[in-house]
Amino acid sequence: MLARLLIAALAIFATYEVIELWRRPSHKLARLDLPELGVSGPAIVQFSTPFCAPCKVARPHLVDAADKADITYAQIDVQDRPDVGAKYGIRSVPTIVVTDDAGVVLGKWNKLPANGEIHRAAELARANSWSG
Repeated sequence: MLARLLIAALAIFATYEVIELWRRPSHKLARLDLPELGVSGPAIVQFSTPFCAPCKVARPHLVDAADKADITYAQIDVQDRPDVGAKYGIRSVPTIVVTDDAGVVLGKWNKLPANGEIHRAAELARANSWSG
């Protein structure tokens, strides 16, 4: 009886560890190579695909946040650029990233963040830029 409980506990622990490893954020998104993406300066970068409805909904909000913070908005189609998606570990769209002008990731979301959150990240990106 005790052996069965021990085996069950180990199985649950092992399953939990596998799930947590899968959930951990990718370290590939610590920094973006902005010139490779065709982006300059601090930016809001949206990784998307043409058929992604949430991506289409997010776009005007992200453009607005970028305009208000006076930073760049860029949309990267991971269907056209699978190399970029693989390089940065993009698993779902939309993936929204805010970077400073050196490409350092200041924020990352897998859905449209709250409006105030994206605006704060955009302002932080502008404040962290050399030209800011």
